[in-house]
Amino acid sequence: WEQRKLGDIVTFYRGLTYSPKNVHKTGTLVLRSSNVKNNVIINADNVYVDPKIVNSSNVKKGDLIVVVRNGSKSLLGKHAEVIRNMPNTVIGAFMTGIKTKHSNFVNALLSTELFKSEMHKNMGSTINQITGHIFSNMTFNFPKNKEQNKTGNLFKIINKILFLQERKYEELKL
Repeated sequence: WEQRKLGDIVTFYRGLTYSPKNVHKTGTLVLRSSNVKNNVIINADNVYVDPKIVNSSNVKKGDLIVVVRNGSKSLLGKHAEVIRNMPNTVIGAFMTGIKTKHSNFVNALLSTELFKSEMHKNMGSTINQITGHIFSNMTFNFPKNKEQNKTGNLFKIINKILFLQERKYEELKL
């Protein structure tokens, strides 16, 4: 494995800044921290904006979305992989999008204690945020491409099993 900066492996993109006057009942869906739960994108507290104001990239299948600014430190780093096409969908300003050829591997990396440690040691004490500079300069060990694919796919299967078991548990509780 080779130590590399995250910014050398992935490409980041910014979310959309909008105001309350831009919010409508329909339009372009804006994914926010409330749309990420247990590393999955969910329909919760959805916000739609006028498509005319959208000046950021649409999310694509395989992208990762990460909460990078929030009033609560515990929500920073919350993330999910876009697992299906979501036309007319962007991320909000407090999110960062990640494009990579190895989304399953990077998604698993973002779930590690190592990522949380890197995130917290570089975070400011007054503002709860992970800046683009901090994010891109985080260093991790990366295997060769083929091993990233295999490792990422393994964690994707494990996460799917955990998600299904959690759903079954919630149903049984009801």
